[in-house]
Amino acid sequence: MISTEFAPIGVGADLGVCRSRLIVTRRGVEDGTYRAVGYLDKLTGGDAPVYEFVYLDAASREPWFLPMVGFGDERRRYRSTRLFPSFADRVMSAKRPDRPVYLAGLDLESDADAWEILAASGGHREGDPIELISLPTWDFATRETSAHFLAHGVRHRGPDASSLISTLSPGDLLTLESEPGNETNPLAVRITGAGLHLGYVPDPLLDHVHSVMNYGACELTVVRANAADTHPHLRLLLRLSGRCEQFAFDKSEWLPVT
Repeated sequence: MISTEFAPIGVGADLGVCRSRLIVTRRGVEDGTYRAVGYLDKLTGGDAPVYEFVYLDAASREPWFLPMVGFGDERRRYRSTRLFPSFADRVMSAKRPDRPVYLAGLDLESDADAWEILAASGGHREGDPIELISLPTWDFATRETSAHFLAHGVRHRGPDASSLISTLSPGDLLTLESEPGNETNPLAVRITGAGLHLGYVPDPLLDHVHSVMNYGACELTVVRANAADTHPHLRLLLRLSGRCEQFAFDKSEWLPVT
């Protein structure tokens, strides 16, 4: 099951309040590259959870930036005691008869809540440019890190790659390979198994993944590999574990607006 571990909010926060964080990304129209635009957080520690959405300061100043529907003020920190409709609508209805199969494909229990489903599925909707990615965890003391994500680009890898994915089991090891010759993104990292290119690491995680690869030994394991009739976006759910010297998401380009 995907981890949605809570981490302290930080200096100046209310004692006992913790956050679980998802990176909100948008796919570019021209190049198809996913760029991070903000954070969606779940704050716990009080009587009930509070949800918060905030844009990244650096992203809000880029020429390509467009505010999301329902979040028109890029300098505001939005808070609500209910999951914002823009994100709640991305969770499959409990009334859908195919929901149990859908949850199993995400390695979730039947009683998974909306936040867990959103974290696992990325809130993907066909033809919609918004996708969410769980923020990797990192332990400052041990340098240990873990990231859960869905492989990108599976639909473009062909029948041989699709057939191999269908044979994978939880715990199977795959490989990460840098692809500096990639014309769209020279930082691209592809996912391979048995010599076949199966997909890509999501763009917003590339800086972090490179830091893990550069540190030393790391493991990319299959959490869930779904059948060929599953939507390509949900075919391959992965976990990367290892270490990194610094946490990429502490860099200035990942700071939210203040």
